[in-house]
Amino acid sequence: MRSLVMVHWLVLCLVGLPVASCAAQATVPSDPRFMVATIKPSDPNRTDNDMGLSPGGLFDAKSQSLKQLIEFVEDFGYYGVDQRIIGGPKWVSSAKFDIEAKCDEATSLAFRKMSLKKQIRAEQDMVQALLAERFHLRTHHEMRPFRVYALAQARGGSKMKASRLATRDEPGSPVGPPGNWTGDGVTMEELASNLSALPEVGGRIVVDKTGLQGRFDFALKWTPDPELGALRSAPDNGLDDSSALSLLTAMREQLGLKLEMTKAPVDVIVIDSAEWPTPN
Repeated sequence: MRSLVMVHWLVLCLVGLPVASCAAQATVPSDPRFMVATIKPSDPNRTDNDMGLSPGGLFDAKSQSLKQLIEFVEDFGYYGVDQRIIGGPKWVSSAKFDIEAKCDEATSLAFRKMSLKKQIRAEQDMVQALLAERFHLRTHHEMRPFRVYALAQARGGSKMKASRLATRDEPGSPVGPPGNWTGDGVTMEELASNLSALPEVGGRIVVDKTGLQGRFDFALKWTPDPELGALRSAPDNGLDDSSALSLLTAMREQLGLKLEMTKAPVDVIVIDSAEWPTPN
């Protein structure tokens, strides 16, 4: 499974680094912008494909497609579920870019006073403005029906513990490699987003239908199949391979949750226009 953008971001923040960006002053600007940004095509032999923050106000993205950047700024919370981005030229998925963007020192220092949740949203706004300026990106939202997986309570109900972080107003996410997740203060909406990125669900979107409010702590262990690819299509009658069954069994027995195939309206992003990025 490819790295989750938000997980990478949270790791940078939670290990105690002095995270900085450029989206805020004492009062957040109504139209925040990077001071300088460099965009260039990636080396096709590059193996790393990550993005995130670093101290000093630098946003760094390596080998990212425009579609992946849109996934990030729209706060999907996961990679690789392409159904939620529609339209645009073919290269929005295939062409890869390296981006370095930086702000001035004053706004970088001011940004540290913001909560993590506001830091992430502000940085997304900055990147979104950069995409509009340099890629001439224009998009709009629509609700469209999709075949999805509903995350629901299994018979007997939830087996998860209410988190001591129940009132935390910060994003959460399961941590750990596929097959060994630990959740600490995770909402069901956040869990559904992370499940959407697993190869076992075959590229389907997972939506929260548990009815469970608040944050939860849990451990989820299953046996992933290393042969599964992230682009494998799931059958319309649900998950049926051994690895998927391992995940489903683990969710039912350890968390008291299940996945059910259904049809639901999904918020999608429609690309109205996009152009090759303007020179630096």
